[in-house]
Amino acid sequence: MATPMMIAKGVMYRLGVLVIAVIGYFYLPGIQEFFESGFSLLWDRDFDGLRQFILSYGFWAPLCSILLMTLQSLIPFVPGLAITITNAWVFGWQYGAVYSWLGALFGACLDFAIARWYGRPIVEKFINNKYLKITDAFLRKHGIFAVFITRLTPIIPFKVISYGVGLTTLSFGQFTIATAIGQAPAILIYSVIGQNLTHNIRAAVIITSLLIVIGAFGHYFREDIERRFFPDRE
Repeated sequence: MATPMMIAKGVMYRLGVLVIAVIGYFYLPGIQEFFESGFSLLWDRDFDGLRQFILSYGFWAPLCSILLMTLQSLIPFVPGLAITITNAWVFGWQYGAVYSWLGALFGACLDFAIARWYGRPIVEKFINNKYLKITDAFLRKHGIFAVFITRLTPIIPFKVISYGVGLTTLSFGQFTIATAIGQAPAILIYSVIGQNLTHNIRAAVIITSLLIVIGAFGHYFREDIERRFFPDRE
């Protein structure tokens, strides 16, 4: 059982991390500009602008791409898919897929950690409570499989699920494994089409439809998948 001293230390630690993040945003050179420019391009789905933005960092372009994908997870309905397609356009589908996969995984873990450390009141600042309630019900019904299946189908906002899972008792390890495996097909497929088709809407619709079918297939075989990848699920 946690003692009052341990609880107080935990609170101070969480506040300290939050203060450092705020100070870094406002006072570290280039951080605020990175956020504002990157998110503006993402919100506008400006593929060419994103390409130029990432390449402007030269040798550090891959790190810029991963960081941008990680940080976009904090903001609801900012499309990470735009980064996935742009990465394939800039780096080729192989490296682009790797950078997108890493950034998406780090971003999901960041969302999970925020929810786990700071609780529902903070999460509700990012996510509408209505969506959290829907997520709660979905997670109660499907457990770890809910994480896996929502990563397969890009029409479901990843960040809503990541925040929602952080509010449950699901372990960080299980969440990470389900996310890492589940997001791989979508990122790989969008990277392949992104290298050549960039912002082709028709291709995106076709691939999204294909991934929905894959998600439905996964749901049908959910018990077999759970036994194979999550044998210790409660």
